Amino acid sequence: MAYRLSFVFLAFFATSVYAQKPRNHHEEALLLTKILREQHVAPKVLDDAFSRQVFAQFTRQLDPDKLYFSAADLQTLTAHESHLDDELGGTGWAFLPQVTILYRQALERAERMITQTGATAFTGTVKEYVSIDTVHWPADPSALQAKWRLWLKHQTLQRLVDVRVEYNGPEKEFFARHEPNARRRVTAYELRTVRRILQHPGAFENYVAAQYFQSIAAVFDPHTTYMPVTEMENFLSTLSTEGYYFGITLDENERGDVLITALAPGGPAWKSGDIHASDVLTGLRWDGGDETNIEGFTLDEANAILADANHRYMEFTVRRQGGVEKKVKLQKEKISLEENYVRSYMLDGKHRIGYIALPDFYTRWDDESEGSRCAGDVANEVMKLRQENIQGLILDIRYNGGGSLMEAVAMAGIFLDEGPLGMLRNRQQDIITLKDLDRGTVYDGPLVLLVNGQSASASEFLAAVLQDYRRAVIAGTRTFGKATAQNFFPLDPTQDQGPSLATLKDGPGFASITTDKIYRVTGGTAQGGGVKPDIPLPEVFDIPGVRESAMPFALPADSILKRTYFRALPPLPLDSLRARSGVRVRASTTFQYILKGRRWLADEFHAKNEPVPLLWETLYAREVAMQQQYRALEKSLEQTSRVFTVTNGSVDRQRLAADGYAKDFNQSWITNLQKDVYVEEAVNILTDMIELTPQAVK
Repeated sequence: MAYRLSFVFLAFFATSVYAQKPRNHHEEALLLTKILREQHVAPKVLDDAFSRQVFAQFTRQLDPDKLYFSAADLQTLTAHESHLDDELGGTGWAFLPQVTILYRQALERAERMITQTGATAFTGTVKEYVSIDTVHWPADPSALQAKWRLWLKHQTLQRLVDVRVEYNGPEKEFFARHEPNARRRVTAYELRTVRRILQHPGAFENYVAAQYFQSIAAVFDPHTTYMPVTEMENFLSTLSTEGYYFGITLDENERGDVLITALAPGGPAWKSGDIHASDVLTGLRWDGGDETNIEGFTLDEANAILADANHRYMEFTVRRQGGVEKKVKLQKEKISLEENYVRSYMLDGKHRIGYIALPDFYTRWDDESEGSRCAGDVANEVMKLRQENIQGLILDIRYNGGGSLMEAVAMAGIFLDEGPLGMLRNRQQDIITLKDLDRGTVYDGPLVLLVNGQSASASEFLAAVLQDYRRAVIAGTRTFGKATAQNFFPLDPTQDQGPSLATLKDGPGFASITTDKIYRVTGGTAQGGGVKPDIPLPEVFDIPGVRESAMPFALPADSILKRTYFRALPPLPLDSLRARSGVRVRASTTFQYILKGRRWLADEFHAKNEPVPLLWETLYAREVAMQQQYRALEKSLEQTSRVFTVTNGSVDRQRLAADGYAKDFNQSWITNLQKDVYVEEAVNILTDMIELTPQAVK
């Protein structure tokens, strides 16, 4: 089961341009629908309800902000709304060609509206409101024109607010002086967004078809995806030892933002610890140059900047979930396929605690015969830490979006002696028990697993196993809630074997399909609800709407009635640990700021669809208040821990002494760990465990 293979290619194929020959879109749609129905764990029935879901998903994907189509436009398509199932079953083919023509006309009309609206100055004193309505379509072209005016005015005022926050000059005449430039930039951005679709390098028709196929896949579940054929070498180069790379994979979300979707294990971004999958890339600055704001850039344009062979240092500006920005300086480097990608540290305080961070469950997906990768790397780090006489261990899988399920199984074996670890169930209701086949453990001392709302999939599997066996204390926030596994399938009917590096380079397209559901050893599931931590710790971004259960077409949670015998370890003193942690959290200024920030972000989330007043002073005052909130939160997170100091093991100290670049990265990690309030609390929890169960220290 090549789960990691599926994950890696999903991240890549979604990022690249559709540079491919024109295809028979009807034939490809039939192939996609056929393989989805044959392979998906919960296949959809091709009926009128399915047709309406695809219709709604497709129009939403083509126009997420309701700025291109009018309700009158879509009325011309209603004859097809309940008949797409017939076309995908082989009867007729009229919908996609008609949508393609209509979409081109809508984009060309939007181009004219943007140009016309952007030619007139906006004022900031007229009391009117813009509604960020992504549900209702404007009734007709006249209503669409009115929406464009309010939309462009809002974007212009917001850009002015951003400029004013950084502006040190006089307030008098600021608006009049800077409005023309802000309006020009907003207009140019919206025009670029439209034109990059109309002038798509892979042909406009192929782009629209790809959106249609992705919409068909998306209604099966959020993690089932269609992927057109792309230049796979771009992805493979991120793992090559022949060139220099930053080690990031880019994608584009439905609003046109350039998104970081994956980090190459061992690459500069991976090793920095400051960049995560799902961060939005907003700016790039070569060392010694000016920052380039990449809002509105295509993936090609962003990748072209990163690929510049004449430079090696770059500062990345990324926007995290919730809007917090971070600047990270990286250097290009070769990415070795043989080195250990996991890093470990010692946290010296009342007791010596080991710390290991794992951002991804990577594996040798191109050569599975070589066996485990990240599990083996973690085991090596654990053994190094044991030689340093650690008395407890923290395994940090915050922001770990998953990867290879088999690596998660092997990882559990590092800490457990033997027994079943979980179960898989496919569409035929066959149940496969996942077992730790290796007797013995690498580490059996006190263990804390740090998780958060972006710990997903394989991360959740590991957390659930260690929780069910009472092997570790799970600390943090409820995990994401994805308990499904995907496999990768070529749509070419002549390719009857699994994908390989050779077969993936050609064909009509590919699909990453959810083929299995993952269950805990108890028969329960993390699907939708995630793994609930034993000791909850407040997190700023623990707000509604950001987990699996909030995603459209998410598969429901269920359970397996089959009883799998396993022998849990003796109970941990969770009540006492939870009580002690709660006292510290309530007394912590940092955690209280985090709670305040979470309430503030939750209010912002609930208010995001409320009408926004287009008054300059109101918007500026709101932005100032938001900046104050961010600065207060950042300041609270800058407190250096007084509980421990971070040091390297003897083996790492020798290696770092001969590598100045690695030494810089190492210092960045030490600085961040020293200020990480969650790591500090994990150290406190382990200290409590050692004191409450001294016999557990070995």
